[in-house]
Amino acid sequence: MRIKVDKEHCSGCHLCEMVCSLFHTGTINTERSAIRIQKDDLNTSLNEPIVCRQCKEMKCLNGENVEEKLERPKFLWEKDRAERCPFQALTVFGEHAYHCDLCGGRPQCIRVCTPKALYV
Repeated sequence: MRIKVDKEHCSGCHLCEMVCSLFHTGTINTERSAIRIQKDDLNTSLNEPIVCRQCKEMKCLNGENVEEKLERPKFLWEKDRAERCPFQALTVFGEHAYHCDLCGGRPQCIRVCTPKALYV
């Protein structure tokens, strides 16, 4: 499963970020979310949700002696993995990178995205 993004529909409300942090940490803190909204103020003024693409070959784990299938369902990762993501899809806050674990199979961000910018 992978979360797909239609940035043309994103309103920039940040509900996806809030529900992600609330679901995983018990508090609303958009900096501790595995999804973030990036606004292109200079060119298109579009809001673009950035989230892990759930790559088949996870380049963010290159050079590590770990099993992808055991790392994929984890929400908190080591922050150096974010530097290896070719899509810059891992949010870093403090000592951790926040990785989309698809909420255990029921992505909460999709449930709250009323403009339907996020879908599976």
